[in-house]
Amino acid sequence: MCNRYFGTVAVLLLFASMSSEQADQAANAEKQKAANGQQKVAPQKENDAGDAIAAMMGGAHIDKEAAERGRKLFVPACGFCHGNDAHGKSGPDLVRSALVLHDDKGDVLGPVMRNGRPERGMPAFSALSAEQIADISAFLHSRAADVKNRFAYKIGDLITGDAEKGAAFFNGDGHCGSCHSATGDLAHVATKYEPVELQRRMLYPAPNLIDVFLGRAVTPPAPTRVTVQLASGERVSGTLDHLDEFAVSLHDSAGWYRSFSRESVTVDVHDPRAAHEGLLATYTDQEMHDVMAYLETLK
Repeated sequence: MCNRYFGTVAVLLLFASMSSEQADQAANAEKQKAANGQQKVAPQKENDAGDAIAAMMGGAHIDKEAAERGRKLFVPACGFCHGNDAHGKSGPDLVRSALVLHDDKGDVLGPVMRNGRPERGMPAFSALSAEQIADISAFLHSRAADVKNRFAYKIGDLITGDAEKGAAFFNGDGHCGSCHSATGDLAHVATKYEPVELQRRMLYPAPNLIDVFLGRAVTPPAPTRVTVQLASGERVSGTLDHLDEFAVSLHDSAGWYRSFSRESVTVDVHDPRAAHEGLLATYTDQEMHDVMAYLETLK
């Protein structure tokens, strides 16, 4: 698992390096055309996943005051096409734009904004000063920085449901009370976890790779239990080791490994996470929010 993870990271970094080089070439071409005084700007190359990874390699300081000035200019002038958050609307996403990522205080964006792109329906903003373009550039770079910095990302308010309805679902149609108790394993659960972590554990109770990578305390998931009944009536129970359409294997309470053909036995599996996974296919959005609101009352 570890080797596979780091192998994937290496492939992504290699891909990012190749894509970044291509983006550099596109940005350099824009700068050269601006230096030569050419009016026509080459079409922006299509973005791909590598551009987003290349963006994550950056870390330039963002002038927050300049970014705020740029936001006030960008929203009324550009937001109708590129979205107020620059993630795109009828126009392209500028957060992942190669030109934006390689722009420095408007040296790449300036010619594009002043000349426009009539063939794509983008008007010219010839009245913008160099300082205004630099501020817009700072705003766009701040949006890219917000996206790349996952650890600083702020989750919006998750508590939008009805706690009373959530309690009713918890103890009723959701059958959550058959495994959990508000005064038992879930007592004070809302004080143990932030809302976003609590919601993740509600939907996907197994530990995730990020927890392990960050060195957080991780409680191993409860093992899946299985009971195998033989044709003779004998029942063998233990921790499930493997199950497919042909065979079932387990370790019994004494630690012995047992394996059986599925042709001659009946199998009863108890997976603590199965109920959570089953609910994912039947939950409505409102039911998820209601249960989350109920869990937040358990403090």
